[in-house]
Amino acid sequence: MPPIGTTGDTGMKKLVGVIVVILVLAAGFVGAAYWSGKQAERWYQEALAEGAKNANVKLATVRYERGLFSSQSVTRVQFTMPEGGDAKETDPSFSIRQDIYHGPLPLAGRGVPGVPMQWGGAAIRATLDRDSSAWTRELAKLYGSQEPVVAISQVGFDGASDTQITMPPLTLSNVEDLQSLAFSGLQGQFQVAPRGAAVQGKLAVASLDLVGKPAASEGQPASGGGQVKLGDLSMNVNQRKGAFDLLFGDSSVKIAELRAQDQTTGAPFIVTNLTMTGTLSPQGAQQVAGEVVVKADKVTVDQQSGSGSLKLALRNLDGATVAQLQQWQQKLAGQPEDPRALDELMKLLKTLLRGKPEFALDSQAKLTQGDWQGKLTLNFQDFGEVNLLLDPSGLLGALEKGAADVVASKALIEALLIGTTKEQLLAQAKEQGKPASEPAIQSLAAQQVAQQLQGLTTAGFIRLEGDQYRSSARFEGGKLFVNGQEIPLGGSAGADGGVIEDEIPLEPDDGAEESAQE
Repeated sequence: MPPIGTTGDTGMKKLVGVIVVILVLAAGFVGAAYWSGKQAERWYQEALAEGAKNANVKLATVRYERGLFSSQSVTRVQFTMPEGGDAKETDPSFSIRQDIYHGPLPLAGRGVPGVPMQWGGAAIRATLDRDSSAWTRELAKLYGSQEPVVAISQVGFDGASDTQITMPPLTLSNVEDLQSLAFSGLQGQFQVAPRGAAVQGKLAVASLDLVGKPAASEGQPASGGGQVKLGDLSMNVNQRKGAFDLLFGDSSVKIAELRAQDQTTGAPFIVTNLTMTGTLSPQGAQQVAGEVVVKADKVTVDQQSGSGSLKLALRNLDGATVAQLQQWQQKLAGQPEDPRALDELMKLLKTLLRGKPEFALDSQAKLTQGDWQGKLTLNFQDFGEVNLLLDPSGLLGALEKGAADVVASKALIEALLIGTTKEQLLAQAKEQGKPASEPAIQSLAAQQVAQQLQGLTTAGFIRLEGDQYRSSARFEGGKLFVNGQEIPLGGSAGADGGVIEDEIPLEPDDGAEESAQE
């Protein structure tokens, strides 16, 4: 049996050892929290620097208070507004409050809604500063005790972040100009790589239904309020930083259904399955290419409806110059009165043109009256040493070659032109104070359009093949050809342009009828 004193000494040593370990761990945790706080502040500054690259938005620190286990910051998001008397009234700028809970475990955020107790560099809870602008005050009033927008970010030890964004559902009735509002809420998630090297994520709104109050004009009863209905809105981004410090990848907006009704006329506007996608990709080692595509399964305006797509592409863009153009835009936002800005822009454009960029536009539509298909391609080049400020016509030298092809249904062209001409005739009759006959105006519009189309066909600008109008144009070597016929640049085409007649058909008044009967 060991001596009693020996047993006591052993127990005391174990106790001291445990205490030492606890103290070391505590000191290590405090040290890690301090390091995390320093890192969080550095990440915050890096985020401000990255945000400063947007020429239309300025980020500024209103306050940053760093503690041992947590920090608080207020950041002002200032939008660059055009000069004008209403700039202050319409300024959407606002401030964001951030509660930053330091890692490696954000114990200071324990019990805070949404803050996860997970290992990492920091956890950040961001909300709107309710008193930072007029619209944030109004939004806070509508949501009452709820936070209108909450963003929870988990930041890794390497600076990568995973952010969840939420807006709660909101239902309103008879509030100011709104008769009713039903908002399903917003959900979003974004992952950002260290130093903003990549970003991907999604925002989604299931539904939004807004009905305005009926408006009454002077001496008139109140008419139906305008209405907007949105279904399944989603915004996606998947981009990665590559050569020239540009973000390559794509971003898109999709809307399953958008309905709007005009307050005065009641005319509906409906779009289903609308998709808008933008892409930037590398093209070889030195150039980049951009593309924007817009598609809709169905668009309805008044009594007209159809589907269509539009594709715009820019190719052969010098990557370094594109990056410099972004920097120029940022500089201009900070110094809008810089007299050197225009000269710098012209130098960048000349550098861009040396790479012979290409612009392409493709459009297709299937409408109630017929189909449309058009394609335009323009190839540019350096326009030489011409001073465009003194001789703007020298810009024509930047066009190396171009091609345009259009095919459209005869019924579609005639319907569109007749509709436009009819509106012009009605407006002219109103200005002259003449009571115009609707059938007579329609007949005159159809007659004028027929004459215009016949004149264009005779001149060779368009061809009628079956039930379709076709036209092709080519430009190369400083010469323009339309349907194989050279068109002198700067000369007159010799057409009268279909000037609207001065004579507007009138509705006979009662006095005139009585005089005729007598």
